[in-house]
Amino acid sequence: MKLFIFSLFMATFVFAEDFPASTSSEAEFTKGFASDKGMQDIDHKAVEADRLKFGGSLQAEWQLYTLKNAPIKDVLYSPMTLELYLDSQLKDDVRAFFKGRMVHDASIDETIPSPLTGLPQRKTTSFIDEMNLRFQTDHKIFWTIGTQKIKWGAAKFWNPTDFINLQKRDSLRQDDLRAGISMLKAHIPWGDSNLYVIGVNENANESQQTGAAARFEIPFSKGEVSLSSYSRRGQNTKIGSDISFALGEFDLYVEAAESDTGHDKNISGGLTYEIMYSDDDSVIFGFESFWQENGTDDKTTYLATTLAGNYIPFYIGKKYDMASVFLTKPLSWNDSTFILNMVQNSSDFSQYYRLNWVYTGMSDATWTTAVGGRSGSDDSEMKFLGQDLDAMIQVKVAF
Repeated sequence: MKLFIFSLFMATFVFAEDFPASTSSEAEFTKGFASDKGMQDIDHKAVEADRLKFGGSLQAEWQLYTLKNAPIKDVLYSPMTLELYLDSQLKDDVRAFFKGRMVHDASIDETIPSPLTGLPQRKTTSFIDEMNLRFQTDHKIFWTIGTQKIKWGAAKFWNPTDFINLQKRDSLRQDDLRAGISMLKAHIPWGDSNLYVIGVNENANESQQTGAAARFEIPFSKGEVSLSSYSRRGQNTKIGSDISFALGEFDLYVEAAESDTGHDKNISGGLTYEIMYSDDDSVIFGFESFWQENGTDDKTTYLATTLAGNYIPFYIGKKYDMASVFLTKPLSWNDSTFILNMVQNSSDFSQYYRLNWVYTGMSDATWTTAVGGRSGSDDSEMKFLGQDLDAMIQVKVAF
């Protein structure tokens, strides 16, 4: 598998078509600073040497979970999250980028596991979302070296082809809280298509422990189809494909993956449909289903899975369904977005409902309020460990 990827990668040096380089960053920088604009040459050189941009955000959050038939009545979390980034865009499409995140939750008692998941807890955690260098070779190959964010797959909630990430994404959140992955990525535009060849060195302290991945994205008239693979020593090679396309008023997508041994099959698929209810306003309905071969339809295994540290919400069952309603700036509420999600474990027929309200009408601050509820039997996934109702308030300030 790795030999195939290497051969495919080397072939691109011969067959890759010219791809025009983006000069937007250079043009934006030099705009208005030429010598004929009144700036002295010494000042021009000083400005040209300083191409570092920095910023970030600070976020406060309060999360409350009520419990039934449990030793405690509720669980409260109050994390503060600081994000900082540094971005240096230099000549010849060279770029250095860093984005880090620190989360501190003073409410956590590190001596006990989480009452919700049974996993260990920490007051303070830090993550490197991105720390990488970017450059290009003859405007044909675009390189990224270092820690970077990556997400593969066309589905909205469950992504069977998202091979490289070490964690599943919490799709109920608007932001992806997973840390970046250390890798060498080559992006090779090929006509209207895109080829990605990747070497993964996350958690690899020997050369033979590195992973190799490839993804080929091929557009067509009303959509796109992609082929993906990932191979690493000690793991079965994973192969997958996804397709998204428009069919009349519907946008449809299907995504599937399995190992090279024919096991660990996963498939998700869904659709979205937008309805205009006024000249400027619309509502988007979504539906998605997910099936995994290694999931369980036996509720009695949930506790053992949790004690083993393998519990992942919305990934423990064999089959799931999700429905959503998305409202952006409805009517005169031009600073608001409403999102309603319903997720069902169709193996044990338990449900989780969540309503989010995102408000952006306060300058640089974004407010998010959410309420959630659960239904099902007491031993089902959604009611597991006594979980009942939950609420969240979040305010995020960018600077």
